[in-house]
Amino acid sequence: MLFFMSIFTSCGQKVYQKKDYTFYNDVFTLNSNSALKTDGVYVLDQIWTNHNGGTSKKPREHRFYKFYKTGQSNLFLDADTIIKSDEDYSNAVKKDNLERGNTLFEGYYKLEGERIIIQSMVVPRKQFEYKYGYLENNTLVIVKATHEGNGKFDNKYFTDYYKEYYIFKPLKEVDSVIPKW
Repeated sequence: MLFFMSIFTSCGQKVYQKKDYTFYNDVFTLNSNSALKTDGVYVLDQIWTNHNGGTSKKPREHRFYKFYKTGQSNLFLDADTIIKSDEDYSNAVKKDNLERGNTLFEGYYKLEGERIIIQSMVVPRKQFEYKYGYLENNTLVIVKATHEGNGKFDNKYFTDYYKEYYIFKPLKEVDSVIPKW
């Protein structure tokens, strides 16, 4: 019986906790002068690649980030593109945090000046993914998503031939939302 229980529990998906994330910091404080804003969301607007001399395109999927003053971040995927208004965005952030408690795309971030690294877990692979980017003119620019680098602020991870541009959208009432994870 003990043998079967161990097989059963080893097949289940692990629920990752704060302590599993190396970026988790229980005393995290966002600098008030930071270029990162928490009173809204960053919405994917365009993707640029150096392919064929450099091309920009509109994204196929609607996605956006919400960052929290507590060092947490969340990527939202709106596969059906039903989120259109400020109220829709605000409701999505509130609903996600109040009803579910944790999310599939939750993570933590670190800042160094204008540069940001977002750490999230790729559950099927049981690996951390690091998204490297920077903040500029109310825009979050992600330049690389990789399992390499272990979240270090090494210059080689902040330059690439690919850029996702997320434009900041200020929203009412989302700055006070506290994530449950």
